Amino acid sequence: MKKKLDLSVVIFLLVVAILGTFTISYMFFSDSWIPTYVKNDEEIDKLTEAINLIQSHYIGDYNREDIIDGAIAGMVASLNDQWSFYLTAEEYDSYYQNLKNQYTGIGIVIKKEAGKEGIVISSVYKNSPAYKAGIMPESIIVGVDGVDIANMEFSEASQLMKEKIMQGGLELEIVDKYGVRETVALVPSVVQVDPISYRLIEDDIGLITIENFDARASLQFISAIESLIELGAKGFVFDVRNNPGGQLRELLTMLDYLLPEGTIFISKTKGEEPWVERSDSRNLNMPMTVLINSNSYSAAEYFAAALQEFDWATVIGEKTTGKGYAQKTIKLSDESAVHISISEYFTPKGKSLAGKGIIPDIEVEMDEERGTLLYYGKLDIIDDDQLQRAIKVLREKTE
Repeated sequence: MKKKLDLSVVIFLLVVAILGTFTISYMFFSDSWIPTYVKNDEEIDKLTEAINLIQSHYIGDYNREDIIDGAIAGMVASLNDQWSFYLTAEEYDSYYQNLKNQYTGIGIVIKKEAGKEGIVISSVYKNSPAYKAGIMPESIIVGVDGVDIANMEFSEASQLMKEKIMQGGLELEIVDKYGVRETVALVPSVVQVDPISYRLIEDDIGLITIENFDARASLQFISAIESLIELGAKGFVFDVRNNPGGQLRELLTMLDYLLPEGTIFISKTKGEEPWVERSDSRNLNMPMTVLINSNSYSAAEYFAAALQEFDWATVIGEKTTGKGYAQKTIKLSDESAVHISISEYFTPKGKSLAGKGIIPDIEVEMDEERGTLLYYGKLDIIDDDQLQRAIKVLREKTE
């Protein structure tokens, strides 16, 4: 299955329209690195000339700031690099929060379901305004600030909610799964998201789901492993399916904890010597498997690749995307930013995954219906063929 993220889903944790778009592309982050530019007066004059032409002759309405933003976005787009992009000041602020695994919003994930009026709430984040208000998954939003959205197009309804959130709050008219209707007032706030979840399955197998490799991921990952060992875990399944990647330091901390002494990551930046990261001799020597799919990106791929190349874990699932470039986010003078590819990275054995991805040791396809259930966290363990195969592999290793 080559299912990509469902674009009909909007995560109302953010307040700008960059949802589910930029989190897949970064492994490096900095807002202090400022390059030295060589100015070309003729090129600057050409840009100014075009802007002045619009100002002097264009008969319609326009916003000068939008023109500048569009010009910079066009420059970056002309690189033809899918991992590089321009961020407005507003987008940069939300992007920075995203790196910290926190978001400003009301904490619900919504979707449109065929045959149902209104907008369905598919999940609610813990400790969010929606969670504290008692809103439950599977409830249906039928009104926003007195406006009936039962038959409104999804894009129009989601845009209305986003505008209200940006204005500081909204009232949702909600019908829960039992048919009870109520109106709930919500004020957006900072929502913390846990990058790691875990549980013990079949009495002695630790299942750890890594949502991303952003802030607190490595700390929670190590804590989860230690907790599961105390509960009796004899082997682990690390699930990085639908994982969009994250920060390099979080990834390397995890790999150093798991792997024995050796090279765990290689990076090459233009004009510089290759940078090699090594792990020490301390390691976790227990049976392991890693679950991957076509929506495993960036750090998620290199996590799986390192464990695979060290012969430390069996990788199961579907071929990954294949991302091989690292990016830096560089702030401009007006608080906007350019997110641009600055280096190439490689697996411990020096292989680039760019355009290639990871081939699992054991390939197990998942159909679209089950893939959708997995994405929404609703796929039962017994119906998850990839997870069941991982359990079987661990049983063979531990018995």
